[in-house]
Amino acid sequence: MAERAGIWEQGAEMASKSPRDPRQAARLLEPGPVVLVTAQFRSQPNVMTAAWVMPLSLDPPRVGVAIHPSRFTHELVTRGELFVLNLPTLDLLEAVHRCGIVSGRDVDKFVQAGLHPADALEIDVPIIEECVAHIECGLAERLSLGDHDLFVGDVLAVSADDELFTDRWQIADDSPLIHHVALDLYAGLSRPYTARLEREEGEES
Repeated sequence: MAERAGIWEQGAEMASKSPRDPRQAARLLEPGPVVLVTAQFRSQPNVMTAAWVMPLSLDPPRVGVAIHPSRFTHELVTRGELFVLNLPTLDLLEAVHRCGIVSGRDVDKFVQAGLHPADALEIDVPIIEECVAHIECGLAERLSLGDHDLFVGDVLAVSADDELFTDRWQIADDSPLIHHVALDLYAGLSRPYTARLEREEGEES
């Protein structure tokens, strides 16, 4: 973005993103960030904020997102059988929250949140241009596990910001990813830590 911490303006130059190995989807989701789910059926797109998202498999690469049956996105993914997990940064916090409290049945959430749809690499569902990574999925299975359904997605394509993600997120003093705490409370990771285990006597290296 023209200013990573500022507001995206139409026409501003976007950060460079590159296609990645589909197995990198797991690394993109490992920190547990909030995502913006995009789905589309019969040329009607929608955006939904989701925090219940997880990697499920490396081979084949699969991810999962839990969606309540009352959500418009639940209907669109069920019918269209495609979805994208878009990873936003803290500068999109207002848009992320807005997409979680209004319904796409009533308003165009792209317009309401000031987000811009763009073409995906492999599927006919828009990505969100302002987001820094995208996981494009085809629906493999829908599981009813309680009051939410788990949508299992086969990862068909992955792209990510060249500066923020290599084979993992480049977390410095301030991670740009968004984490949901509760209601309207969100957080970011403050710093990374490395686990270093002392080798015990006789342990093989």
